[in-house]
Amino acid sequence: MKINTLLTAGLAIVLCFLLAGTSVAAENLKIGTIAIQDVIDGSLAGKDARKVLEAKQNELQPKFQAEQESLKEQAKEIEKKSSVWSEDVKGSKEREYQKNMREYQLKVEDAQYEMKQLEKKVLDPIFKELQSVITEIGKKNGLSMIFEKSKSGGLLYSDDSLDVTSEVIKAIDARLSK
Repeated sequence: MKINTLLTAGLAIVLCFLLAGTSVAAENLKIGTIAIQDVIDGSLAGKDARKVLEAKQNELQPKFQAEQESLKEQAKEIEKKSSVWSEDVKGSKEREYQKNMREYQLKVEDAQYEMKQLEKKVLDPIFKELQSVITEIGKKNGLSMIFEKSKSGGLLYSDDSLDVTSEVIKAIDARLSK
């Protein structure tokens, strides 16, 4: 704990010296923020992508529910009847259950992989265009930097006046609707 405090204090001192040396540059520094997830959720292309992903998920989900119910029933049967079964029957039923469970898990992993591939396919073009739009808006507004603000990101606070999310949504909708 003491090392962390010393390290933090040392970094703060170094940062003060760096900022003191760049006070002239800091006067011209303009910063913007953007919520990428809000752009994806709010843009037409993002909404279309979500529809595609949800449709695929809705297609896959019923297949797994039936198999999951079958596995639950199989587990209940083993639990209820294992005390009256012979060791051979009990062992056979448990092996069959384990085999079915492994097959189910492989199918789930395959479906997850398929969903990730589809997500990449539908979102990559949006992200590619998004980078271009963000750069364009940053230059147009004379911004030196644009930080991503998210709940899990490193930006802890920003004034709402710095947010360019809605401008980016409008620009990406205009660009991708063509």
